[in-house]
Amino acid sequence: MAQYGDPEGTFSSIKTVAEPGDVTAYRTTPQFAVSVGKFAVMSLCTFGFYEVYWAYKHWDAMRKREQERLSPFWRAFFAPLWGFSLLPRLQQLTAVYGVPATWSGSGLALAYFILHIGYRLPDPLWLISLLSFIPLLVVQRSVNQLNRAVAPEAPRNASYSGLNVVAIVLGGLMLLLAIVGTLMPPPGAQLPVPVST
Repeated sequence: MAQYGDPEGTFSSIKTVAEPGDVTAYRTTPQFAVSVGKFAVMSLCTFGFYEVYWAYKHWDAMRKREQERLSPFWRAFFAPLWGFSLLPRLQQLTAVYGVPATWSGSGLALAYFILHIGYRLPDPLWLISLLSFIPLLVVQRSVNQLNRAVAPEAPRNASYSGLNVVAIVLGGLMLLLAIVGTLMPPPGAQLPVPVST
């Protein structure tokens, strides 16, 4: 099932139905599963680093299953750019296995990219970049449906490990401090004095 020359599906070379061998390969190496709630919490509390891990896990599963020569590390490192390849491929993958996506991979990749570069905005507008995971939640929901349909024995990844809890506590505190620090006036700034008449 390895032909992805046109992830949006406009060329006839793209498979539209999974073959029995494809199903077996998918069950052996399913896409990365994580509950959307855990994905949201981990993305917020790690300032988006969980999104890099998420991209790595998806690229690694594709590399193993499709026997592709690609570097999951570098594709994850540049996740906002490689999202224009990853998200349409995931869209096509769900459709091939009978779990059609109602979203556009290219559209969500663009939304992810725009939200991700929002960190360059001035205070407090940069806070919007913390929501860059939202387009990926839509994709992950479809991947979870795909895993339930094709690889029901695959792990669900809905619980939090000890390392996850540490990241949530430390990252949550840093996130809170970042938000408060961004929204509070700087020390020594004069607050407007109400004028009485």
